[in-house]
Amino acid sequence: MSTLVVLVAAVMLIVLVFFWSSRYGGRGRNTGTSLRRERSAHTTMRGRPKRPYETREEALAQARHLSERDGRPMGVYQCPTCTKWHVGHER
Repeated sequence: MSTLVVLVAAVMLIVLVFFWSSRYGGRGRNTGTSLRRERSAHTTMRGRPKRPYETREEALAQARHLSERDGRPMGVYQCPTCTKWHVGHER
């Protein structure tokens, strides 16, 4: 009987993890969740480090290139944490 309870609990935990990861861990993550990413986060949505640019002009050139390549508007912002420039999707 106790083996069955442990098995049911394990299955419920696995289902909960899959539900949580699909709801809060994917690209379509809702910004109102507890896992909300701030602009000062130094990793991309895929967990890679963001690329810093020394000047706004460098970042703007990269943003234009990415906008043309992907067809999605990109913008630049100065990071309040590292004071360098980053490229990101415009909201």
